[in-house]
Amino acid sequence: MNKAFWQKLWHWLHPRRDSLRRQITQQMLLLSGIGGLGLVMAMSFALLTRIEQAQRSLERVSNEAALSFDLFVLEIQSDIRATSASLATTPNASEILRGLLARNRSLLDVQLIAIDGTVLAQRNRVGRPQPDQRDHPLLDLELSRDQVAIGDVGFDGQFPYLDLAVPVMNELELPVATLLVRVALDDLWNQTINIRVGQRGYVYITDAQGQIIAFRNTRLQGPGFDLVAQIGRSPPDIAQADVNFYRGIEGGWMLAAGRSLRTVDWYVIVEQPATELLWPVLVGALVWLGAIAFVGILVYNVLRFTQGRIVMPLTRLTEGVSNLKPGQWHLVSVILTTDDELGALARAFQAMATQLQSSFTALADNNAKMQVLNEALSHSEEQLRQFLEAIPVGLFVLDATGTPYYANERAQSLLGRGVVPSTTVAKLPEVYHAYVIGTDQLYPVEQQPIFRALRGEVSQIDDLEVDDGQRRIPLEVWGTPIFNAKGEILYAIAAFQDISERHRVEQERRQITRQLAQLNQAYERFVPEEFLQLLGKASIIDVQVGDAVEREMSVLFADICHFTSLAEQLTPEETFELINGFLSRMEPPITRHRGFVDKYIGDEIMALFPQAGADDAVQGAIAMLRQLARYNRTRKQEGQAEIEIGIGINTGSVVLGTVGGRQRMDSTVMGDTVNLASRLERLTRTYGAPLLISHHTFLQLNHQHPYHIRLIDYVQVKGKLTHVAVFEVFDADPTPLRMLKLATRPQFEQGLVFYQLREWQAAVTQFQHCLSQNSQDQVAAIYLERAKQRLLSE
Repeated sequence: MNKAFWQKLWHWLHPRRDSLRRQITQQMLLLSGIGGLGLVMAMSFALLTRIEQAQRSLERVSNEAALSFDLFVLEIQSDIRATSASLATTPNASEILRGLLARNRSLLDVQLIAIDGTVLAQRNRVGRPQPDQRDHPLLDLELSRDQVAIGDVGFDGQFPYLDLAVPVMNELELPVATLLVRVALDDLWNQTINIRVGQRGYVYITDAQGQIIAFRNTRLQGPGFDLVAQIGRSPPDIAQADVNFYRGIEGGWMLAAGRSLRTVDWYVIVEQPATELLWPVLVGALVWLGAIAFVGILVYNVLRFTQGRIVMPLTRLTEGVSNLKPGQWHLVSVILTTDDELGALARAFQAMATQLQSSFTALADNNAKMQVLNEALSHSEEQLRQFLEAIPVGLFVLDATGTPYYANERAQSLLGRGVVPSTTVAKLPEVYHAYVIGTDQLYPVEQQPIFRALRGEVSQIDDLEVDDGQRRIPLEVWGTPIFNAKGEILYAIAAFQDISERHRVEQERRQITRQLAQLNQAYERFVPEEFLQLLGKASIIDVQVGDAVEREMSVLFADICHFTSLAEQLTPEETFELINGFLSRMEPPITRHRGFVDKYIGDEIMALFPQAGADDAVQGAIAMLRQLARYNRTRKQEGQAEIEIGIGINTGSVVLGTVGGRQRMDSTVMGDTVNLASRLERLTRTYGAPLLISHHTFLQLNHQHPYHIRLIDYVQVKGKLTHVAVFEVFDADPTPLRMLKLATRPQFEQGLVFYQLREWQAAVTQFQHCLSQNSQDQVAAIYLERAKQRLLSE
């Protein structure tokens, strides 16, 4: 029974070609299936589209809310930074605090607290007690200029507040006090209730642990509420997911999205009821089910109509046609009683059978006339052939089927053979040895002009070559289609010519261009391309003696310490090997940080950083020192002495230009900026610090980078009345030494201040304290010795 069922199913799915009824039934079922599948896909797409729209809506609201809340925090931070700067320069601190409190209605308390905990000035809102916050945890933080520290959210009953602190610096960039403010977060509550999220959605703010900071229901924003326990997800989890689906904090299933604030570690959560977003999709699903039912009824009625009005009449018409035999026209009889199109077709077929008999008689008479016309056509073809053979360009013709039809003598000479009738258009490259020029790859058929001509296109190429058995001949080929009066393609013609001479000239031109490019690259090794760009020159050819330009940039000098004593132990060959090994490793860090080497002076490097000069130069110098550390490890493994270098950096205006005479010129950089950078490099030996920068460079740095810097000296430039502050950058020091310098930096800088104020005993105490913790601090040791000598001399 099962076998019989599967056989019936097989015959139904694979009907005989003469079973029109089954074929129509299958096609109708297939069309109905396709229609149903289309409706399913349409509804699925609608659901996905609606979810995506909901996601975008939630993301838009969360982005707008986060921006609004960030602006609230940023305005307060900006105001207290400006107040901190004012407090550093004015003696009337109380009036400054009063103005701050008056400008910002969100501030509750404002205090100015000295380093030792003394309250220097304070202001409070009317009716608020004066808080004692001298033990506030924010006062224990070490803050840099303009850095705002933000504490945890606190609550006064149901009302949240936030504490912020910013340091107040003196003219030596040393902290002298801390500005501590307390901010009421009531404005955030007002903003959350004013943000619209659909009809019943809402917005609230939490910290990273799930403590609600602002929500329209103030009962849920107290310190005892746990968001994670309420909804089962933390704010970071909600922010990381594209769409969240859970029960919201007020009950009900919600679609939610989250976003973290940029200014503080808080999160904005947006929740909207899922029914509000997905109700249109449920309505569409009901419409979809109705459409499925309608399609089923329609298919059933179409099948019944097709069986009675199309299949049965066509069966009778087929039986009549099968009786049509050559010469037996009288046996054809097809009778249908219907008046529709099939009935008209049966009557027309009967009339056609009668007319065919008379048409065959007329055809015999026409054949005789065609024979006369063929003889005249043959004479015309011979004349055309003689004309094509006289053309000095190769011609190759395909008929409309893609079969080779004709090739003139020039084509046969270039191709090495004539027409090969048995080939096809797909095998033309293989038969006639057509290759992509300069390779052994057969030329792609679909790109050949004669193939494109068969598709009605006019084209031209010059990257094809053929092998005639003795040599390869480069060809330029044109392809053109030939149409008849009806616009149908009759032939495809390819015309081609030998371009060996042109190809040879082109190769020579490319060789010359390649040599010129190599020559320009060689010139760039002596005069950097960046130097030419600064001079506004496109090529070394445009440079003249005396070309000069003034630019603002950072200048870096680097030199090997004690190179003379090191070179005395080496042969000349080993000396050059040492210098080249050192210079080749120092150049990449410079170029990676957008600088370039202007010149090498023996073992010394002079580099320029013309763009974001200060940061690029300092980061490039740090990278050079780290690269040197790796190089020294390699030298140590090979039993060679380690290398020490000193780097000096200064930023300012320089003059770049060319100097020399008619036979010899060179690029150079001049100015006080260059001289000071060179002097800073020499000072590295005095202080035992590998990297020194001037205050000009220090002021240009983007202090968002975590540089490790300390002030070590004030020097007077030769020929100048002003002093220059010298800073040590110790980012590249070994980690233990760097951490010790960071730990002792406050004592070191205080000792330096005492030294500058000529308070020798206080300076000795501070420097001895530094060396007790960090005995490797050579700068502290130098100043300790200087202070002791000054103390003894007085």
